[in-house]
Amino acid sequence: MSIQEFFTGLRFGELSTFENLAMLPVLADGKETEDPGYLLLDEAIRSGQAKVQEVGGGVVPELLFENLSERPVLLVGGEELLGAKQNRIVNLTILAPPRAAIVIPVSCVEAGRWRFESMEMRPSESVAFREMRARSTAKVTASMRSGRSRAADQAEVWEDIERKSASLGIHSPTQAMRALFESRSSDIAGFVHALAWREGQTGAVFAIGGRPAGLDLFDHPRTCERILAKLVRGYALDAIEEQVRVKEQRGGMAVRPESPDPEDIVGTLREWIRKAAEAETFIRPAVGMGEDVRLEGAAVTGAALWAGERYVHVCAFPAVGARRGWATGSDTVAGPGWRRRKTGRSGGEDIVD
Repeated sequence: MSIQEFFTGLRFGELSTFENLAMLPVLADGKETEDPGYLLLDEAIRSGQAKVQEVGGGVVPELLFENLSERPVLLVGGEELLGAKQNRIVNLTILAPPRAAIVIPVSCVEAGRWRFESMEMRPSESVAFREMRARSTAKVTASMRSGRSRAADQAEVWEDIERKSASLGIHSPTQAMRALFESRSSDIAGFVHALAWREGQTGAVFAIGGRPAGLDLFDHPRTCERILAKLVRGYALDAIEEQVRVKEQRGGMAVRPESPDPEDIVGTLREWIRKAAEAETFIRPAVGMGEDVRLEGAAVTGAALWAGERYVHVCAFPAVGARRGWATGSDTVAGPGWRRRKTGRSGGEDIVD
């Protein structure tokens, strides 16, 4: 199945909103099995069926993932791992084969630490915020096109954290992305509670202030149920930042979150998905199992993992530099000048009417 056919066949549930963040659920087609056939990163690590460590003495853009289970393990692009010499995020979605050790491409999200906090890494409750995921996805695609590794732009990742920290008035001694989520944990909890998983939901399309923010789609409701809260936290941080920015633009006055008409939001999201279905694609062997499908277009940047004759995960975001009507506010704000740092490197319905 082409990614275009996949997008065309999506079915939606009823839009739900909280403050300036909206979620349009994507529903299962009723053909899924009782079990997705793989473990998620969290459950694999916490049950002792997988472990993540530094490669040798430590290499910033790589980690060693060891699957001790008889089942594959799904790592979703943007998921955060804590500990070892510095916190990292996974650069792209990976289905790690059973009983195997593989090197996975990652990016550092804690610029100010290069010392062991623990030998093994533990899963975080969050994925990277939407803006970082969008930029990293585009940079990994560019890296793959050039024939290099699945590398993001590490300097840009740090710059995204620095800019968002300044925007939200947050300071971290090690410039850790985790501090952003911890400092706004009570606010984020409201979004997570309101935008909860619904029976049969396999994914979601998100809008911030009525504009498309991104989508994450999975092959099974169970997968979506277990990872949706992580995704909502990421989108919520961007939504909170937009509230802060609007408040500043209004001279510090309290701001009532924008409430676009739900039908307008749904219409805008459906039109964006139509544009996403027109994106160019190219395919490379995946890290781990399956094939890595990359999406590039005027309106979208994205990626999909094809394995076991299905799309296990699809993510897409408005392309950086897309027309203003589809760009979230943070896409139009220039980041601060980059200051070099030592890295410590040692080496329901169809969308077509």
